[in-house]
Amino acid sequence: MPSATSTTGVTACLLALWVAVMPVAYAVEPIEPAAAATTYIDAAMTRSAERAQTRPRAAAAIAAPVRTGRCSKPGAATLAAVLPVATDHGSHASGVVVDHGRVLTAAHAVQGASRFFVRTGHQFLQADLVSVDHDSDLAVLAVDTGDIRPLSLAPGALGASEPVWAVGFPRARELATSSGVFQRVAGGAVHTSASIDSGQSGGGLLSCLRGEYVVAGMLRGYGAYRSGEQFVKLDNHSVSVAADTIRHFLAVR
Repeated sequence: MPSATSTTGVTACLLALWVAVMPVAYAVEPIEPAAAATTYIDAAMTRSAERAQTRPRAAAAIAAPVRTGRCSKPGAATLAAVLPVATDHGSHASGVVVDHGRVLTAAHAVQGASRFFVRTGHQFLQADLVSVDHDSDLAVLAVDTGDIRPLSLAPGALGASEPVWAVGFPRARELATSSGVFQRVAGGAVHTSASIDSGQSGGGLLSCLRGEYVVAGMLRGYGAYRSGEQFVKLDNHSVSVAADTIRHFLAVR
């Protein structure tokens, strides 16, 4: 399990990032005193993380997302741009096609690996790691993406309570989509109420722009608190790398 400040029950402390099997500090503020999140766990699943003792927590009450333009839920053409990612060290994550032959994913999902794979259709294809930035937790894999239409990056920041959709492959299973709303930006990270799970790191945080889905962020982790020897996942809370950070990363490489 990731190291975190030892607590009894639920007490607020600084959030931490569980990167693969090694914990490192991640500079974000506590979510809210009432939420009492004590740990920020990355959403890339490794063999070690898969055995972590986590259990669901009752979902917090949030306002239902409203329709924005023609967007109510991503359709097949949009979802096709989110793909499963795996490595030779047992990590399972997600990725987003952001250009022809280029898949954006989380740097912590590929860290320490020497071989990388992306599933297109029904098979995993070997991919090349062409760029990585561990500071921003972003990486790009080169692989044949066929006729998958890349998703565009959102041109600006999300608005207050703007609807969002989190898309990825939880626990290396089928593609899942959850909806939520934008909450805030803290420490350079985008916080939303869209729920995610292990395996969704590198997936897409989508928003709607004039009836089209765009990438507002890359899914990175979820909140949890420690209760005894277990980490209890906070539903309706996820953290993503912002589109502006992604844009800068892609532009300088």
